[in-house]
Amino acid sequence: MKHLWLIIIVFASQTLFIEAFSKTTNPIKQTYRYIHNNDGSDLLGNVWFDRRPLTLADLDSCVDLVTKNTPVTTYMICTGSDFFYVPSKYGHIMGDNLNGTLSCGTDTMFHRYYDNAMYLQRNGTDLVKATLTRAKKNGKETFITYRVNDLHFNDTTTHCPIYYTDWWLKHPQYWVNDTTQGWHSAGALDFTHKEVRDHKLDIISEQLENYANYIDGYELDFMRFFVYCKPGQGKANAANMTQWMREIRKKVNEISIQKHKKILLTARVAPTLEANMSRGLDVRQWLKEGLLDFIAIGIHLRNDPQIPVGAFKKALGKDLKIPLYASSDVVTNRQFEPLSHGMYRGVCSYVLSQGADGIYLFNFYLAEYNCKYNGQYHLEEGGQVCRYKMPQLLQELGSLKTLEGRNKIFSLSEGREEYGVRPNSPLPLSIRPNETKTASVYIGDIVKTKQPKEVILFFRTSNSTKCNVTLNGVAAIKEMPQYTSLYDRNRGFIGTDQEIALVFAPSVLRHGENILEFTSKSINSEFLVRRIELALKYGDVITHGYF
Repeated sequence: MKHLWLIIIVFASQTLFIEAFSKTTNPIKQTYRYIHNNDGSDLLGNVWFDRRPLTLADLDSCVDLVTKNTPVTTYMICTGSDFFYVPSKYGHIMGDNLNGTLSCGTDTMFHRYYDNAMYLQRNGTDLVKATLTRAKKNGKETFITYRVNDLHFNDTTTHCPIYYTDWWLKHPQYWVNDTTQGWHSAGALDFTHKEVRDHKLDIISEQLENYANYIDGYELDFMRFFVYCKPGQGKANAANMTQWMREIRKKVNEISIQKHKKILLTARVAPTLEANMSRGLDVRQWLKEGLLDFIAIGIHLRNDPQIPVGAFKKALGKDLKIPLYASSDVVTNRQFEPLSHGMYRGVCSYVLSQGADGIYLFNFYLAEYNCKYNGQYHLEEGGQVCRYKMPQLLQELGSLKTLEGRNKIFSLSEGREEYGVRPNSPLPLSIRPNETKTASVYIGDIVKTKQPKEVILFFRTSNSTKCNVTLNGVAAIKEMPQYTSLYDRNRGFIGTDQEIALVFAPSVLRHGENILEFTSKSINSEFLVRRIELALKYGDVITHGYF
């Protein structure tokens, strides 16, 4: 009888424990986060140290640059997708030529990733253990981030088997085989197949089991890459994807119980519910069921300077009971131009003022800072703009307080769609003769409290057609042609593009939406407005930050 009561008590205790870990709909204690996501390959390839053979000291230095004495709260390291940076029974390590049986001719660069992984293994560690251990030492929250469907290495036209992942190469029957969704989309694994979902669940489970001692949470990065089925099949596959998410949540809870600690589960998804559903991701249902502990929205590759944080929160309404973060990506504009310091500040000011619970920096690489420019500023022509990332920026980007009074550029995406995700932008604007078109730029700064000394509008047109421009109904003070070169805006021209700089009175600016009105002065020529950027100059660049 005593044994029976003991069994009942143990069973009841375990049941309560499981319920405690599975109830994730209530807000968790930590809501603010400042997240740094590293894609892992740049560290495994030792890109931050000019690709020299990796050492543990190099790896520690890379982690320290973003986590030691910085306000970053959360460090994420990617493990790859099916191309692993760490040992796995589901495939070989990135760059492994399988004892020379896989050949790429004379190209040995890719094999260096494997050599570095073997160096770490000989030293009793791997990329995940080493980086997360270091980040933990620096007092940071640690996550594995897993690219749910990475498409980097699935192009058979390269005829280089060392570039292909094992399971993908062996199972062409599970490829999406649709080229219309974006770069390498034909080779994306198709999640309408249970075999694909099971394969991915096995990988995720293995990583949770192997690295539970090193992580505070696990992220599913659905934005790398945003292809999970053929066009039009997403909604029909949503139930399957939600069931898959339940299985992942269950696995996370099981590992939490085994390790006697709460392991968080999060996801990075597209910034609209419609875009997510088109890929079978029923985000609202996930939140209703408490499958996630927090969520991030992002895009792929091209930055959306005005990612719709407010609209996403409004669309979810009362179903959003967990923290929400928004990510910036590594480049912007049509010509893959890197974000400048002022643009980073503009993006983060916008995101935070829209109500995000924190900033999520995606692939915030420091290779140029670390080895190309030896920690020194490298300025573009004119001396006002810095376009490579520096650890000093980390001190500013995480809060509205640290961004206050810093020089910024608020801009709109040029409007290029990536993997079916349309950016939050009306560009390009097509304006016919004598026609007026409007565009709105949201300013995150509280400009009435701290007013910039100068407001500069940069905009790009497809030809030299003249137009009248107003900002919030007020005309510009003057045109400043020299500013386009001074502020490094003469990049990425297409054909007959023209870049124009206008200065407006700072008093015209307002916190929130700022309406720009473009009226064509031509009687016979149509043109496009391709770019719109509003620069807020609070002072000289040395004191108030480079643009």
